[in-house]
Amino acid sequence: MIVYEYPFNELVRSMLRLEYLFARFNHFLRSDDPELHHNAIAILFDLGDIGARGDIKSLLLKEFERQKYSLNGLKSSQKVDQEALLQTIAEIDAAASKINRSMGKPNTIISESEWLNAIRTRLNIPGGTSPIDLPSYHAWKNSPVSERRALLENYITPLLPWYEAGQLFLRLLRQSGEAKDVVGHNGSFQQAPSGKVYQLMRIALEDDSLYSEISANKYLLSIRFLKADRDKKAQLVNVDVPFRLTLCQF
Repeated sequence: MIVYEYPFNELVRSMLRLEYLFARFNHFLRSDDPELHHNAIAILFDLGDIGARGDIKSLLLKEFERQKYSLNGLKSSQKVDQEALLQTIAEIDAAASKINRSMGKPNTIISESEWLNAIRTRLNIPGGTSPIDLPSYHAWKNSPVSERRALLENYITPLLPWYEAGQLFLRLLRQSGEAKDVVGHNGSFQQAPSGKVYQLMRIALEDDSLYSEISANKYLLSIRFLKADRDKKAQLVNVDVPFRLTLCQF
């Protein structure tokens, strides 16, 4: 089963990108291989750039407030597990508080490091981070694994509130949708939103040789399925494609 997701606004898009980047960073961080630690260094810059966006911080805090307001309205409902409800509200409070307490830009430690800036300026140059260009970086890659991992953890620590907040935000959003079995006739599927404002679309496919191209606006959700071909131009499939569709709106 392979899942594709489509964000309907900039906040969800940024949270999905952060999730993707943190997953890769943590994967490389767990390794002892200095070449994989090099990959973690490269990802640090992307994480720092997203985490430094004040507009995303404002949008996330507003969304947490909106979610809290919605959840507080369920406190009198006998159909809702009140213990789980209170726990979720507490999680939102804790995540929002950590984001609020992160004064200034969380990527400051990254952007102000001369050592990291020297690496960043050479990442787009073919072979630019070689030992002849960055001997200090070469020395770091040959240092004990504990020292390398400690340095990476030090750089990522100010961004961890973003990781925790993003994970919570996406978990609540994904849980808000109900998956339905549908069919893309002749490789295509369309549906009118019926006046609803969604935040996230999820598509689950059994056939991992296919992938989806998604477009959406307030009038129409449109999905096309194409055959994955790495050597030739992808072709729209002309058979019926069963898949699971989840439209999420917290």
